[in-house]
Parts: sequence; structure tokens; C-alpha cells
Amino acid sequence: MSFALKRFTLKHLLTAAAVWHLVVVFTIVLAGRTQLFPYTFDEHGTGVSFAIDSRAYRIEAENMATLIRAGRVRDFAAYNASFHVKLYSLSFALTSWLVGANILAAEPLNLLYFLLILAFAFLIAREIFDRRVALLATTVVALWPSLLLHTTQLLRDALFIPSLLLLVLALVKAIRRELSLREGFLVGLLGSVGALFVWLCRGDGWEAAVLIVVLAAFASFVTQLRQRRFLVGATAALAVILLSTALLPRVVPAYRRTTEQLTRRATLPGISWSRTLARAALLRQKFVAQYPEAGSNVDSDARLQTTSDFISYLPRAALIGFCAPFPNMWFATGAQVGLSGRVVAGMETLVLYAFLILCAVTLWQNRNRIEVWLLFGIASIGCLALAYVVVNVSALYRMRYAYFIIVIILGMKGLLSLLSPDFEYGKSR
Repeated sequence: MSFALKRFTLKHLLTAAAVWHLVVVFTIVLAGRTQLFPYTFDEHGTGVSFAIDSRAYRIEAENMATLIRAGRVRDFAAYNASFHVKLYSLSFALTSWLVGANILAAEPLNLLYFLLILAFAFLIAREIFDRRVALLATTVVALWPSLLLHTTQLLRDALFIPSLLLLVLALVKAIRRELSLREGFLVGLLGSVGALFVWLCRGDGWEAAVLIVVLAAFASFVTQLRQRRFLVGATAALAVILLSTALLPRVVPAYRRTTEQLTRRATLPGISWSRTLARAALLRQKFVAQYPEAGSNVDSDARLQTTSDFISYLPRAALIGFCAPFPNMWFATGAQVGLSGRVVAGMETLVLYAFLILCAVTLWQNRNRIEVWLLFGIASIGCLALAYVVVNVSALYRMRYAYFIIVIILGMKGLLSLLSPDFEYGKSR
């Protein structure tokens, strides 16, 4: 196995993943056109049971593509749609005349997003651990059935995941590497690009992104205290990223969804604790209203308004964020995805439970490495933030992909350590 891994490179993995993704997309389109699974995919290949939002996004992308082909650039620019849908419309404008206004028209972007997810996951794992952990963890991500399925649709998650992973990669490099001032600014620019797309994809969850950057800055401060020296490159990188996270809400409008329509507006500058609590409560009520009769809602009657409410709900939020869907949901028929969808989600969740246990092994064996705790802290911030506001487990499940990719990286290190007790960090870098 070790010899095979030495011959197997990231290039090989990405090539195989690209072919696999294309095969899945063509299969879905064929199933949609023949209506082989009418309650799962429509005639455009859109997931009617697991990616409901994608249906509306496809129509918007098709409409904007029509405007582009007609040369109505101003109308396209003024079209009231989410940022990720406008990107899809560009892909539709280039390809839908040939393949139709279906998920094949979105595949140039979706394939790019999927490969970026794998590439960034690999680079993060290699930066923290080594090439062997990186290859195996990235392979697990590439074979993740529901992640693969969701990246064939017109959802914002496909862009959000690589954007967040790019931000995490920059933060990890700032902690791990001894950077020159120039390298520090370049890493900071890299992280700022990731932060920009995170903002454009999910401006409503911006507080979590800010907290992640602040956590990384604290980790760098602790690292410099331990080493008793000032790391100019790391400080420059984190300063650039911190500045970006502070300025983005002030200078870049975010795409937000209201109950009536998609509106494009800027968030009020600045983040305060009271404002954060108020926005979290508002977002939670928005999800309750959006999924009033969903069979997979959890704690939809819980009201979180005060600081005390949020603190007392923390253990429950941790349980939901890391462990939902719970075993009692695995074999119950879902209102949208049916029994088969619940079973698949249950089997995936069981595997994720194993990775959480293995993640704990990694944390214990690497308890003195600040960068390992940084990764776990990032995953924890994301999962907890989602659990506080997302009451629908189906939505929560796909929105936390980016954070569970980090858990898989940490868990794979723990698995290899258990399988090879003499395996040491850095052995095969």
C-alpha cells in the first residue's frame, strides 16, 4: 500500500475524480430525461428531493443566460439573483445551446469546484500532516456519495466549500510556515480571496468566518510566544486576512435571501455580540418558517434570544452540529428524500461518527500541536454556528460539508496512527 501511494499523486487523484464526476453527471441527466427516478430528478437532472433550491436557481441561470446571449448586459447586471447563480448563468450562456439548460450546462463550474475542493483538502492535510494522510483523506472526500451528488447541482455549497477551504489553507500556512514578508502578504492575499467568496456565498454566516480568522490569529500569537520570536511573515499574512474580514462587509455588497425575494444589499458594518445574537435568532426563525412541516426539523420550537439561552443550548448545539441526523432518523421515511435517502444519510453519518472518534485520537496524540487544535477549532465553530441557526437536518447536513472535510483529515491521521503505531509525523513528507 505504501508503494502504491508513492506512485499515486494528486494529479492522478484529480484526473480520476474528474472522470467520476462527469460519469455521475451524465448518468443523472440520462435518468432525468428518461424519468427513471421521477421523484428524485426532474427532466433537467435537478434533484427535486435533495436539492430543491437548485430548481429555482436553474430557472434564474437560464433566464440570465438568455439575456447574455441577447447582448442585454445591463439587464443581466441588474438581475436580482444570488452571486453563485450569476456565475452559473455565465456557464449556461456558453454551453446550454449545445447541451440544454440542464445540469450539464453547469458542469464546467461544478467540476472546477469539485476539483478545487479535493485540491485544497489535499494541501491542508499535507501542510498539517503528510502526503500519505493527504492522499487517503482526499480520496475519502472524493468518494463521499452525498457530497458528490450535491456538487452536480446549482447550489451555493459547491462554491462555498472550496472558498472556505482556501481560507483555511492560508491560515494554516501562516501558522505552519516561516514566511518572509513578501510570502506573508501573498498568503494573506490568498486567504482574502477565500474570505471574499465566503462572504459572497454566505454573508449571513459571516460572524463564523470572522471568528475562524480571530482563532487563527490567536493560534499564531501562542506559537510566537512558544518560540519566543516575532514571525514577520505570519503576522503580515494574518493582518491582511483580518483587515479583509473587517472591510469586506463595508465595501462588498452581500447577496441575501428575504422571505419575498433575493435582495442585494450591504450588511451593517461592524460586529457586536448583541447584533450577532439578534441575527442568529432571526436566521433561526427564518429556517423555521422556511421548513414549517419538514420531517427532519430538530428543536424548531426552541427560542434563543438572550446570552443565557445561547450558553445553555451549547451542549445541544454541539450534539446536533456534529451528530445529526441521529440514529432514530436513519430508517424513517423522509418527507422529501424518502426512505432510501434517509438510509444513505444514516450510513454516511455512521462513517462520520467513526471519523469523529478517530479525530479525538489525533487530538490526543498531537495535543501539543497548535495547528491541529486550530483545525478542530475551525470545524467546531462551523458546526456549532450551523446548529444554532439551522433547524432542518437536511439543510444542516449539506451546509457542514466543509467542516466535516476537516474532521475527515484529522480522523485519517488518527486511523493511520492506529494502524501503524510506529508511523511518525513527517515520515513521508
